[in-house]
Amino acid sequence: MASALALFAPDLLNGRWYLLAVAGVLAVFYTLFSLRQKDPEQKFPSESITVRLVEGDLFDQNASVLVGMTTTFDTEPGIIENRSVQGNLLRRIYNGIQTRLDAELTSALTGIRPVGTITKPGKEDIYPIGTVAVLNGEGATRYYCVAYTEMDEHNRAQGTIRSILDSLDSVWDAVDRNGNGDPICVPLLGQGQSRVPELTAEVAVRLIAFSFLLRARRGRFSRELRIVVHPNEIGKIDRAEFQAFLRSLVAG
Repeated sequence: MASALALFAPDLLNGRWYLLAVAGVLAVFYTLFSLRQKDPEQKFPSESITVRLVEGDLFDQNASVLVGMTTTFDTEPGIIENRSVQGNLLRRIYNGIQTRLDAELTSALTGIRPVGTITKPGKEDIYPIGTVAVLNGEGATRYYCVAYTEMDEHNRAQGTIRSILDSLDSVWDAVDRNGNGDPICVPLLGQGQSRVPELTAEVAVRLIAFSFLLRARRGRFSRELRIVVHPNEIGKIDRAEFQAFLRSLVAG
């Protein structure tokens, strides 16, 4: 605006040329702010897939969802944080009916043998890292409950980057078997109760996207990865930097 005034009405800015500098700085900051607030989205033509980062609610996406669990598949409130993704699964999808969720998990795990037991409150059978229990939702929606952390005798969950990578691979295979190329939504992994100390939110979104892309290059199993980040957590991620990261993967 200031430059337009300078061009068509120079007298208005006579002696106030500093306004041009101020306007220019504000324009730059506004542009940068707009870019940083835009949800990253990148198409990968060779793989016929899209990777998106979305600020929002994981269970409002009208798509299948990855739900991180422990190797004991505990579900009991008090052991599982109510505000966690798994806590939201119980409350919102199963109306807080733990027995129903447990019954469906048990059915989904039929044929998978536990690798051990642990003496602790809650469930005691231990399944291998990367075990996926596929729960059916409405229509084509699936909930891919994957064991990516381990519980100790005090019900403290712990995971590693290796366990997350192995679990993501298991989920992609499960999506390939059970989906129809539909989008899969993934939350931030390794945060909260199941925190992996060396895995920041910035690293987590890159890890998830890269794992998805590598698996898609072996064979497309889903047309879209949607990394869904809660509004309370989105400030931990530089969206412009993540967009640049995704763009670099296309070039690679």
